[in-house]
Amino acid sequence: MIVGPEILETVDADTTPSGLVYDVSSPATNGHLAFVDSPQDSIGSFTQDDINSRRVMFRNDGSKEPGAIYLKASIHTH
Repeated sequence: MIVGPEILETVDADTTPSGLVYDVSSPATNGHLAFVDSPQDSIGSFTQDDINSRRVMFRNDGSKEPGAIYLKASIHTH
């Protein structure tokens, strides 16, 4: 399942989407987040730009049970 901005969106007036970073605080209990071009590899962080560009997906492990994933959003500063 593609994770687009209709599912996940954080907005900050002073920050571009590439500066809004999500870190996986607790991995999914029934699959993992991955980049679309590498669905087998679990990712630990991604940006709002990745979401807006539809580059992030959730890959279910085959479980029919509902799951949960916890994310932390932050502003990336240099």
